[in-house]
Amino acid sequence: MRFSDKNQRGVALIAVMMVVAFVVLIAVSMSGRLQLELQRQINLQQRQQSVWLALGAEQSIQRLLKKSAAGKDTVNLSQEWATQGAVFPVEQATISGELSDLQACFNLNALLPANPNDPAGGTPGPDSNNGRGPEAADPKAGQANNTDGNNNRSPNQPSPAQQAFLRLLEQNALELSMPPDYLVARVTDWLDADSTLQSAGGAEENDYAALELPYYSANSLMVSKSELRVILDMTPADYALVAPLVCVIPGVSSLQINVNTMTEAQAPVLAALIPGLSPEDAKSLIAGRPDKGYDSVEDFFSSNSAVLTQAPGNEVKALFSVKSQYFQAVISVDTADSHFSLTSLLQLGDDQVQVVARRFGGPG
Repeated sequence: MRFSDKNQRGVALIAVMMVVAFVVLIAVSMSGRLQLELQRQINLQQRQQSVWLALGAEQSIQRLLKKSAAGKDTVNLSQEWATQGAVFPVEQATISGELSDLQACFNLNALLPANPNDPAGGTPGPDSNNGRGPEAADPKAGQANNTDGNNNRSPNQPSPAQQAFLRLLEQNALELSMPPDYLVARVTDWLDADSTLQSAGGAEENDYAALELPYYSANSLMVSKSELRVILDMTPADYALVAPLVCVIPGVSSLQINVNTMTEAQAPVLAALIPGLSPEDAKSLIAGRPDKGYDSVEDFFSSNSAVLTQAPGNEVKALFSVKSQYFQAVISVDTADSHFSLTSLLQLGDDQVQVVARRFGGPG
């Protein structure tokens, strides 16, 4: 009988130990879930804080841009908006930002087939329709053929913007997996509203629909240069070659390069825009630019006539400007264990700066 009592006490002890073990497991599980939920809330709070800090920095940039460039005769790199490398420490974070002129790079939307009367390669530019042009309301505007005698270029003849993009690729993207003129034609076909191939190397909806994973071409203006990734036969290596040379201004299909805000890194674009200008000479033109830039496009060309091997025509001069309306702000917020980035597209008017688009997570 005594032996049986000992067995019963042993079974009871084991049962108690099992209950304790289950309670401990449940407590550990609850504690782990609680810690995970707390960390999730901390992450959400930090992200929301970063968003508000970035939006605050965006407003500061808008005020700075309005103060230093709005209503000025020219936009140039001596103005306060062009200051680089500013870092602002705030409570538990640091804010840094970089503001760049989108009219100092090649706008891919300028490859849209243009009205023959528009030498800049697109529909009316930033100076019309409150600075956005009719394509801002209708991305397919301006594609109708016009045979006005003021311009002798036939509908199938490349525009100055298309010719410049071809030179840009030929000079700086030698390792493209496709001929440069094919890429020019395919981007043009991606932008235009019709289903007619720009040239033998172009690609329209039928070509994309025949892929293993089919999709349609946009047939409208690009909103990000990352759309280049889905151009027919575009490889990651091709994109890496082309992306640093170009940009996209959403809703704008004109090409107006500001000669006062180009940096030496953008010398290849300048060399491509002016026939006969070498990249080395383009760098020297940018390096020798006056501190406050040029007062006019004519001033730029006349001051550098000795470097230019051939006198540029009106079609080439129409690709340039000394003012800018579109800027890109890249804002970074860094905390002890997180990083947040906001990219904002800003439009400068006569008395205000508007946010045209935002992208969370860095440039596209």
